[in-house]
Amino acid sequence: MAYQNVSTPRFYIDWTGYNKAVGNFYPNSPWDVYGLTAGGAYIPDTNTNGKVWLSSSFYHANFPQGTPMPLPDISSENSKLFTACLGNNAADVSFVGHPTSTPQGQTTGTGLQISFSIPDSEGHSTLSTNHEIVNYPSDYYPFSGFSIIRKTALPTLTDINGLYVRFYVGTEDGYYSLNPSLFVKSVLIGQYYDMPVAPALSLSLEHDYSGIKKTTSMSGASFSNANWIKPPKWGDKEAWQLGDFPRPYSGRRIWDLSFSYMSDTDLEPRNYTGTTETLEQGAENWFENVLHYTMGGHLPFIFQPDKDAVYQPETGYIGKIPEFAICRFDMNSFSREQVAPGVYNIKVKIKESW
Repeated sequence: MAYQNVSTPRFYIDWTGYNKAVGNFYPNSPWDVYGLTAGGAYIPDTNTNGKVWLSSSFYHANFPQGTPMPLPDISSENSKLFTACLGNNAADVSFVGHPTSTPQGQTTGTGLQISFSIPDSEGHSTLSTNHEIVNYPSDYYPFSGFSIIRKTALPTLTDINGLYVRFYVGTEDGYYSLNPSLFVKSVLIGQYYDMPVAPALSLSLEHDYSGIKKTTSMSGASFSNANWIKPPKWGDKEAWQLGDFPRPYSGRRIWDLSFSYMSDTDLEPRNYTGTTETLEQGAENWFENVLHYTMGGHLPFIFQPDKDAVYQPETGYIGKIPEFAICRFDMNSFSREQVAPGVYNIKVKIKESW
């Protein structure tokens, strides 16, 4: 995306934060970490502020949770299910010990690649195929910073009554010591939603600096105090920074977007039960996929202003990186204006959050 232009946007909606908010994690097993030897595990969500794993040795971490109801179709190659790991030092970590084993097909002592798995209700990894969105290659180590991948499932997706967020290193014969310790801010799972149309030309992007307070003394001298000027760092890197590639950050971004001529089927479900029509189970629309799981602005999501911006790393260089932001809806209500039978206009205000 050039010059921060907004094309057709994408909303990465976090089921984990929603399940946490409504108490939909398994009550007898809120988390399960095998081989964790340092730090503390937490139920993850999109919030990267003030929470962290710090582990010197582990094999995998599971976070069992219920499935969204109704469960969207995530069995096909067109699945929009994603998992993300935000704020990590994966490329800076080396394995120690187990010289005869190679974790996930990689060489001991040369770095760490975080791999995601989503077992079914019996513990089998039904959802098994990873597709890189950002920083999740199969042939070389990722950069430290963050990774986002898309998941596709096997055709026999039948017995899932719960999902796990899992990421792991090592092999089943044991876990590995890590040097330095692995640092992870947040791990989440959800489904992304692409707006069916691009926003109208009457859009705006604002850089908010309301965290800076300015005063003038009796003598006319100017003073200022900055409570915040940008999102906090994720560890020793800026938010959304990859590797050592510079990531200038300043202010809080706010988008005002208008979407014109959206079909009624793209905005709301046919009915709010979601059970009377088989075809309505897991149907894609603005209400079911976005407003419901963000609780109308209560919960954050990952916003990508241009869904078609493709991550293109180059050897020894970061290359092209799509733009992302953790955001909330900054509005008290959502309305739609009918402009033709079954056709509507909507407006949204999206504010960067941390």
